[in-house]
Amino acid sequence: MALRSLFLSIVGLSAVAVALQGCTPDDAPGTLTLSADFTLGGDSVLVGRTALDANGDRLRLETFALYLGGIELLTDTGAVRLSDAERWDAGNPNNWTYDVRPGVYEGFRVHLGVPAEFNTDTDPTIWPNDHPLGVSGSAGLFWSWNTGYIFSKFDGKADTTGGNDFTHPYAYHIGGDANLIEVRLDDPWVVNPCSRHGFSLAGDILDFLSGGDDPIDVAIDNVTHTGDNPALAARYVQGQRNTVTLTRTP
Repeated sequence: MALRSLFLSIVGLSAVAVALQGCTPDDAPGTLTLSADFTLGGDSVLVGRTALDANGDRLRLETFALYLGGIELLTDTGAVRLSDAERWDAGNPNNWTYDVRPGVYEGFRVHLGVPAEFNTDTDPTIWPNDHPLGVSGSAGLFWSWNTGYIFSKFDGKADTTGGNDFTHPYAYHIGGDANLIEVRLDDPWVVNPCSRHGFSLAGDILDFLSGGDDPIDVAIDNVTHTGDNPALAARYVQGQRNTVTLTRTP
């Protein structure tokens, strides 16, 4: 009787272990989690948070949102797309998980923005409403007058007096196919069945202002909607390109 009870206990524990594992090795996919680990002056990106920029002005954040598009595994013959587009807003969940077919991959890439095939002369109604590119999903990040998506939006008020007077507006709204930024990691890696992998896309959003060859002073150059001030948009995009990184995580 005691041996039978012991046997049943072992079987029960084995069943629990299998259930907890939750993955059958034969032909099962691995998983990849992408996280958007952006900061504001070294702190988390939250609406209402303030931080000093490189010029000593204090910026208060009112909006930060961006698209991560064309999320792809790189292979020796091309690319495997995991997602056409994801959207991240300040304070929202910042990671996305995808199933990945086991195999050898040459790298991984993400774009800051929306791929050209979905951006120009597009209609958000072709997507499910809550898709990141759909009517509801793209709310606040679509230019109906400019037939395209806003790739990145960074808005708020700044104090340029050295005090606590947040009355100076700033707004950097970036779009246009020419401003799509590829961020890639060329590093071969292997996906085994049931294995887990992570990648972190990171950068401090204040560095988007100061990271280019011609740093942006919010007291002077404080507004661009891309088309109305393309030169300022280009400076901002260069700051993004120079400072955003993509790394593998344990």
